[in-house]
Amino acid sequence: MSQLRVQADQALLDDPEVKRLLAEADEILAANPLQGYMPHDKQRPFHAFRGRTKVFLGGNRSGKTTGGICDDLIQAIDPDAVPEHLKEYKKWEAPFKCRIVTPDFTRTMIAVQEAIRRWCPKSQLKGGGWDTAYEKSQRILRFANGSFFEFMTYEQDIDKFGGSARHRIHYDEEPPGEKGELVRQECTMRLADYNGDELFTFTPLLGLTWTFDELWENKGPEIAPSVWQDEGLCVVRVDMDDNPHLSQEGKEAALAAIPEEYRTARKEGNFVHFQGLVYSEWDSSRHVCDPVDKEHLKGQTFQIVIDPGIHKTAVLFGAFDKDNHLLIFDELLLQGHTPERTVSVIRAKEKFWGIRDAFYLIDPAARNRSLTDAERVESSFQKAGLPVVPAQNDVETGIFEVKRRLEKGLLTVARNCQNLLWERERYRLAPTTDGKFAVVKRHDHAMDCLRYVAMSRPLIHPEIKQRPRRWTPGTAPPADYEPIVQDNPPMGGMS
Repeated sequence: MSQLRVQADQALLDDPEVKRLLAEADEILAANPLQGYMPHDKQRPFHAFRGRTKVFLGGNRSGKTTGGICDDLIQAIDPDAVPEHLKEYKKWEAPFKCRIVTPDFTRTMIAVQEAIRRWCPKSQLKGGGWDTAYEKSQRILRFANGSFFEFMTYEQDIDKFGGSARHRIHYDEEPPGEKGELVRQECTMRLADYNGDELFTFTPLLGLTWTFDELWENKGPEIAPSVWQDEGLCVVRVDMDDNPHLSQEGKEAALAAIPEEYRTARKEGNFVHFQGLVYSEWDSSRHVCDPVDKEHLKGQTFQIVIDPGIHKTAVLFGAFDKDNHLLIFDELLLQGHTPERTVSVIRAKEKFWGIRDAFYLIDPAARNRSLTDAERVESSFQKAGLPVVPAQNDVETGIFEVKRRLEKGLLTVARNCQNLLWERERYRLAPTTDGKFAVVKRHDHAMDCLRYVAMSRPLIHPEIKQRPRRWTPGTAPPADYEPIVQDNPPMGGMS
């Protein structure tokens, strides 16, 4: 039966009319390769969106680079060169000025340029071909109608991302870390003149970075499976399985070589942690409680901890009970507040909770940081009536103190402390080349406060086998510590 089918297929291919039609199709595709670009189901809403920012989160071989480059080309070329089935996706007219940013000038940029070579009609390029259109020294590809693609990388200095106005910034692969965020901020200024747009096409391989916060967490409602959209942002997440042009065997072979913890991102385009969470001991069923009332806090010792940032100030309200259990029962996250205004809000919280006496800790860096009039931040709080003292700020020691409390069940956070719980999910170890302990310094104001309050009453270290017979300054006894009762009065028999 199969032999008969092969013979029938061969007879069809030998048919002169079929040969003529195939030759015509080859000529059409050679003249304009975009005729052969058929967006799959997830690429179509990405192309159709006309808002400010559109994001294609794709697993490997999901069509993210192809989709992004084809979208750029649709905007750059003449309207009559855009195939009929793609005309609805054209937003910009020539001359279209586009900047494409990749991780490096080698592998990733070569991949992008190869995609342009594959899909761009040669007649649209300046001089009718790549060699005449591409200015290698400037890394600019020019089109016959005045449009151009400018190629840059995240390796370049931030000041290189200035320049004149652009209609679009296309980030192919994820902008890395703090520098990637600064690159995006600088590039955004280039879009102001034309009210331009930005494209992100990447596999999320860097963990929960700023792209997670700015793009994923701000996505709008889900308008279709794995498609989220509001007026200014469209996010599309594309699995390898969504690409109809990949075989099952090819997908399995590609994934087999990838470590298991990376497969979710590589296949599905999901954000995942690749650096370990700092507080891996955290168990919400054990360390999170329902909001407490004033009655619950009676008789406890209060610590109010402040981490004043340049833009945001975090405040945690902690309470130690007689068993040395720490409860974080309330918080503040203030933006743009002066020390005087911050103190006013703290006082209002104290009044609400009925707090009469408390200890106040502040980030020790506030002692050195100045306000605009050269007054120190710490002294500003003191002048505003809050007797703050510097906290212990050794990061590694403070984190280990929090971890000990988590292990022993001596730390609980009330569920209403949403910012603290949100930061905890993102607080992770930073990779270092020298083996030193480090954490990712982003969205960590409340995490810093948690360290400070834990260090205000550090637990007895486990290596101390015997219970101390006297109090050690700066420490608190463990939860099961029973004070030693002396047989004689402290001043002897004559007391």
